[in-house]
Amino acid sequence: MLASHLAGRRGTIDQIRSALAAARRGDRGAPRTLVMTAGPGTGKSHTLHLLQSEIDSATRYARADDLSARHPFVVAAALIGTGLPFPVPDTFEDELYREVDSLCADGPLVLIVDDAHHADAATLDLLTRLAGATRDLPLVLLVGRRPLPERDVLTRLVARADVREWTLPPMTDAEITRLASGFLGAQPDRGLATALSAAGGNPMQAISMVRSLQQSGGVVVTGGRASIATDSADVAAGTRDAITQHLALLDGRARELTQKMAVWGRPATLGELAVLDGASPASLVGAAQSAIDAGIVAAGADGRLSFTHDLYADVTNQSLAPFLRSVLHEAAANHPAIRRNRQAVAHHRLAAGTDPDATLVAVRRAESELANTPAVAADLLEELAQQADGAPTPAGVHVSLAVALARTGRLARAATVAAEGLAVSTDIDEMADLTRIQLFVLIAKGDSARVNELIDETLALPVGDDVAETLTDLRRYVGLLDGATPVPDEPFFDIERDAGTRSVQGLIAESLRLFLIGQVEDGLRLALLASQRQNESQVAGGPANSSADIWPPLIGVYTRGPAAAADLLERAVRLRANQGTDWMTAYHELTQGSIDLGRGNLDDAAAAWDAGLERAAAADMGWTSQAHAGRAMVDVLRGDLATATTRLDGWDASGEPDQFGFPTALRAWALLHEARRKLKPAAGTAATAWDRAVSTRLYAWLPFVALDCARIATRAQDMALLEAVVAGLDAAPYPPTASARGPVALARARCLASLGRLDLADVITIAQRSADELREVSDGLLEACAWEEAACAAAALNDARAARDLAAKAFVLTQSMGAVTMSARIASRLRAHGVRMDPNAVRDRPTHGWPSLTETEVTVAELVATGLSGGEIADQLFISTRTVQTHVSHALAKLGLRTRVELAAYVASRP
Repeated sequence: MLASHLAGRRGTIDQIRSALAAARRGDRGAPRTLVMTAGPGTGKSHTLHLLQSEIDSATRYARADDLSARHPFVVAAALIGTGLPFPVPDTFEDELYREVDSLCADGPLVLIVDDAHHADAATLDLLTRLAGATRDLPLVLLVGRRPLPERDVLTRLVARADVREWTLPPMTDAEITRLASGFLGAQPDRGLATALSAAGGNPMQAISMVRSLQQSGGVVVTGGRASIATDSADVAAGTRDAITQHLALLDGRARELTQKMAVWGRPATLGELAVLDGASPASLVGAAQSAIDAGIVAAGADGRLSFTHDLYADVTNQSLAPFLRSVLHEAAANHPAIRRNRQAVAHHRLAAGTDPDATLVAVRRAESELANTPAVAADLLEELAQQADGAPTPAGVHVSLAVALARTGRLARAATVAAEGLAVSTDIDEMADLTRIQLFVLIAKGDSARVNELIDETLALPVGDDVAETLTDLRRYVGLLDGATPVPDEPFFDIERDAGTRSVQGLIAESLRLFLIGQVEDGLRLALLASQRQNESQVAGGPANSSADIWPPLIGVYTRGPAAAADLLERAVRLRANQGTDWMTAYHELTQGSIDLGRGNLDDAAAAWDAGLERAAAADMGWTSQAHAGRAMVDVLRGDLATATTRLDGWDASGEPDQFGFPTALRAWALLHEARRKLKPAAGTAATAWDRAVSTRLYAWLPFVALDCARIATRAQDMALLEAVVAGLDAAPYPPTASARGPVALARARCLASLGRLDLADVITIAQRSADELREVSDGLLEACAWEEAACAAAALNDARAARDLAAKAFVLTQSMGAVTMSARIASRLRAHGVRMDPNAVRDRPTHGWPSLTETEVTVAELVATGLSGGEIADQLFISTRTVQTHVSHALAKLGLRTRVELAAYVASRP
């Protein structure tokens, strides 16, 4: 039993120690965010300090206290070693993130946060971002926390799949005895050791018991042995009881001092504590010394007093009668040193709970400083709303709280708060604000059904024509996003006549309708007009809450090809940076992934999609189907079929909607089946995707999947799918754009040839022309497919020499991409016609060394060599710092290096 118990605590600490070592080494699959959960007084802080002392690389440590939650980034700034500006600017989280990025440039860094349950919400949000970055940075997070109080942000952090948590077991009796021996300077005898076993393995309780015995004369030390006095009282007690007994031994003045300290909430000078009741600092000297002698209070080098353990503060606070605690909080709120700190005033007013009007004023003043830290504002407003306790929540609080929650990405909670506010509000303006917030949140989450219900409920009210028009435009927009019904043929308004007066939302809705129906150039022009109109209103002081700047680059991918879309995305990112609309970052990164996939830059596509999906998940955003499916396609192309299967299974199980109704996940499944040579299931899945897109008139999507469907249908000899592809392409109401013209012509030709209605020689000619056109728009992925069809057609005509020449062009592209399944597929199709080729014989880019780096990885590496930080590189390339981290990580892996310093030296040493 003793061995098992001993193994429990020591084994847990050893597990954390081993995990910490593996994380610092960067072992594959090792979690790099480690959380230790422990109850009060169980030695969590001591264990964290022990682990820190064993680390031979850079570490940073910070500990939260009772008032930390009221001060944005106070823990993060202390952890990173950065000054805390006032007021905190909107960009401060990014500045801290970039500072961590810079600290990691030299080598492994371990960030240790103790008592994270007390940390401010802004710090916890930053830790969540950093937890994702640990995949690509030499960064380890070690977090200590209590299970209570529960913090939503912290709970979400611990629930991440890449985070590992341990619960610290209690100490063994032998460990408690050794602890007491060190404290007493004498070895406890059997009687004292037995008494200390009542501590249940809790070191804080054991220390409190020993201190109580010492001060009451209940422990006797003789000849190096410590024993309990024969007349001592029973020492068996719970942790809080033991601490209460220890506190009870203080004299009256010392107890008063600890009561003031507990209410004050953080280290304080005697001068600050004296002002609470108009005493002089000198009058508190004796009380302070008594508390220090008792081991309850410690004095810092700066003259500030603090509790030796936060449990002393907890127990002292709880032992105060509520009305007495309120008196002290009122005094603290009026303290001259506190009045300048709006966050502290709000804390004490809320804790006092005696003057609702004064509390509301204090919270509103504090909230005004938290515009750039909505996570902290949300915590503050949540407490104010909860304090109402059945009474009406003050006007405007629901609006402020819902906005703060939405801005921090807690969309589900924001929608709930907005609904609660609507249920009780009688103010028309407040109800309108709450409705707008609820609509924004529900759209961002992808809850189209509830959006339409809310629009119906609002339209049933006596609203004006302008509101009705806006809501109608919104319904149309959401209907297009959801893709559950066919895209309307009829325009939503007369563009020539009404475009100049239509709302931004109306312009967006019509631009998407035009795009989806296949009139993509007109859709792009209208999207650019909506973006221009939005930015004009922003310059004039309008709200930057429109999605107008998301759509031009995304539509551009389908309209003008990857190269032109990249230019449109750069413009959108510039606008985002100027406006501070960071919530668009996730969607811009997802669009970047689509651009990189089209270019054939699989590593870059994976980096952009991973960063975007990570940010979208943290903010509970919807409409990520294209990114999830695209990321699975990258896995398929790379040959990681098991990971692709896991991704697609996860997406199917999520129940999330397909953006625009594009059946991108079905396309990825079809490619996965084909890679596994299950051609009939591949054809069946492709047919389902094609039929769904045609039936809902998604003609913008068809040209970019037509080649896949034609190839799969040809290989599976699925005549029905071949006919369906031709019919669908012929039914398109508008001619394809320059970037889509080649794939459409080739897919149609491939199908007709397989149906016996076109000569294979014509397929070769059309394929070569298509490849040339695709090269002009930088669509490397489809260009490779075009050369593949040309080669296979030549092989089928028994022209082995032409087949090899054409296949070599395809292999140069597929091998440079790392698209091993495409290379294998081409070789397999040629082999069926008696033409044998080794894709590796024409490898254009190796898998390791400088030539293996993608164009973006080379650019990033060269910028690292100039001394630029990750944040500066991100600004220069108009991508996120997170994406830069992934590119650096890929470059280091390909070059066999560990740090950015090594990367910079490597680049500098090149000719």
